[in-house]
Order: sequence, then structure tokens, then C-alpha cells
Amino acid sequence: MPQHSLAELAEITGAELRGDPLWQIARLSVPQAAGPHDLVFLLDPRWLPAIAASEAQAVLLSPQHWGPALASKYALLVSDVRPALAGLLRLFHAAPSHPPGIHPTAVLGDNCQIDPSAYIGPGCVLEQGVLIEAGVVLKAMVYVGAHTRIGRDSLIYPQVTLYDQVHLGERVIIHSGSVIGADGYGFYLHDGQHQKIPQIGGVLVEDDVEIGANVTVDRGTVGQTRIGAGSKIDNQVQIGHNVQVGQHCLLVAQVGISGSTVLGDYVTLAGQTGVAGHLHIGDGVVAAGKSGITHDIPAGQKVSGFPAQAHLRELKQQALLRRLPELFKRLRGGDV
Repeated sequence: MPQHSLAELAEITGAELRGDPLWQIARLSVPQAAGPHDLVFLLDPRWLPAIAASEAQAVLLSPQHWGPALASKYALLVSDVRPALAGLLRLFHAAPSHPPGIHPTAVLGDNCQIDPSAYIGPGCVLEQGVLIEAGVVLKAMVYVGAHTRIGRDSLIYPQVTLYDQVHLGERVIIHSGSVIGADGYGFYLHDGQHQKIPQIGGVLVEDDVEIGANVTVDRGTVGQTRIGAGSKIDNQVQIGHNVQVGQHCLLVAQVGISGSTVLGDYVTLAGQTGVAGHLHIGDGVVAAGKSGITHDIPAGQKVSGFPAQAHLRELKQQALLRRLPELFKRLRGGDV
């Protein structure tokens, strides 16, 4: 891996450099494993003692955290560490490029259109009428259903399944084991038996969406399930049929959203949050972990608990619940 001088890194990140501009950086590292030519980074003030004690000579941090404890270190001072760190990680750990082409073990259906710059990996199966745009990478054993479209520069990791009529926008990333476009959970009871409602819709995933591992996004019963541009979905999330996820939403691990619910833009659902069906969650709503949302939530609210309610109200109720043993003891003892 090539080394880079602090002067180069300062230019790339727009940082103010304190120290030797010719000092060479071999890699980025956590403080506990860092050597003299590693660059460490400060995202949390609690990391300061570990960074000060590390062997690393250089640190990436914001000006407010620069002080006497780090006086012996070289510093790259930036207003926001995370974007600077992301840029340096891309520099030191560039994703491997794939030569354009179709692996001889791939299976292609009739009338597939594959841009010459795309890469189709070993064991991939593309059904009829698939459209693959420029720069797409399908790693090993990806299944792409009929009449599915994958937009330019998208990256699909091994063993992803895209059912029929899935439309991915540009720069979409889908991690291993995810299934996009399976049938929604649609049944009705007739003569004592559960009868299946055919699921004939599709899935639309807009530009710049990232979908984690083992995520399931069901196809629409009629019409499309939609994931809005810029949204990021963590591992093991379930999105039901005809759900509409707005732009730039964050869905954290084990979130479940029932059918036909609509999320506005910039909604955050923390881990293990469950959302009932046919609801509307307004723009900017934040739901704390393990929330159970059973009713519409207006825009801008922060909610928690089950059933979900205003977060501050939930905190007050939880504080009172913790006092119940004490209050019960007082009542039984005749103190009140």
C-alpha cells in the first residue's frame, strides 16, 4: 500500500496541518494498534487518552479537541472529522476494480441488455429482458429476475436475489443475502382457509440507496414498493408490500414496516422498531430503539416506547414505573 505525506492528506481533506508536512502515513488505524506512521482519528472526546498514549505520530481531529494532551503529535485539523475520514479511507482502501465483461459461468436469458462496461460475476443468473447499465458490478451468484433494471455504477454483492420487475436506480449498493421483490404477505380467509392474494407489483429503489445484508423488501401487491433516494437500510430489515420510504431515511437493524405504510423524508427508525400497516410517518420523525408505532406520527416528532408516544413523555412514565416498588412498599407499610 503506498504511503502519503501529511501535506498530501491535508490537501485532500482541506485540513490545517500542524507538524512535519513530509511525514509519511502508511495507513489509518485505531489507537490501540497504531504504529508511528499510522494516522489515528478522534470522533469522540472519550478517545483522547488512548490517542495520547498511542504510538501514532499523527491524528485527524477537530480544532476544539486539539490541546496540550496532544502537543507532541502532528495534527490534521478539520471542522468535521467524519467526511475527512471517509475521504481518507477511500484513498487508502480503494475498492477493487472489476474488468468489464461477463464471466463464462454466468447464465443470460433472452433479450438481456448489458452495457459493455458492466461486470457480471461467476454463477450469476439473469432472466429475460434484464437491463444492466454502465459500470454495474454483479458479484458471484447474483440472481436477477425478468425485466429487472439495474442503474449505472450500482454494486450488488454475492447471493443477492432480485425478483422480476425490480428497478434499481444509480449507485445503489445491496449487500449479500438480501432479497428484493419477494411476494408481500397478502392473504384472506375463505371457507376456513387462508387464500393467497397474487402479488403483481414491483419494487423501485431510487438513486444512492444502500441496503444491508439479509434485508427483505417485498414487491407491491399492485403498484410499487418504493425506497427513496439516499436512504440507508441496515442489516435484517423487513419492508412490507407497497411501503413508501421517503428520501434520506435511516432504517436501523431489525426494523419491520408493515404493508402500505408511508414514511416521509429524513425519517430515522432505530433498531428493532416496528411499524404497523397503513400508517403515515411524517418528515423528520425519529423513533428510538424498540419503538412500536401503531398510529400516524406527525412530522418532526421524536417518539419511543410501545405504543410509541412523545419521547419525553415516555421517559417520565418509565421513571415513574421504576418507583412503583418503593411506592408499593410505602403503601403496604402504612406510611402513606
